[in-house]
Amino acid sequence: MMTVELKTKPGIRRWLKQNEIDIKLVEKCLNIILNQIRAVSKDHRELYIKKYKGSGSGYYFGYDELHITEKLDQNGWSREKKLDTFISHLLHEFRHWIQDNMLGVSESKLNYTDQDADNYSRRYCYNKWEVDARRFERRYKKDFIQLYRLLDKLSTKPDLS
Repeated sequence: MMTVELKTKPGIRRWLKQNEIDIKLVEKCLNIILNQIRAVSKDHRELYIKKYKGSGSGYYFGYDELHITEKLDQNGWSREKKLDTFISHLLHEFRHWIQDNMLGVSESKLNYTDQDADNYSRRYCYNKWEVDARRFERRYKKDFIQLYRLLDKLSTKPDLS
């Protein structure tokens, strides 16, 4: 079983709390989904969540950092819309981390520039590994959010004893 531990600095923890996102619940959901999609020997990794000032997000191969947009209101201002934006970006960048750390994809396979990404050029949009990350995001986002809500609900229920 593989586990990832999400690490944040105090400023990031405050930012997530302001946006009503529980990083521990996100971590639990990520671990559940990770272990459902990939059988791995026992391993523990730390991933750092960083805030990115632009409207995009990023993962840099060779680093255990997921840079997530600080603009969580891209889909609306509600708590649910901000969570949706956060999870979309998180899953996309997490897939790049999986590509790097579990699938052995080299960074050179993502053969596009930052400008290509910013402009959604053909080279960026049709890159095999970007297509894979978008597919991963679409495939798991709904389940991830449902699991997050369920764990949130269960954690607030009073003890039955």
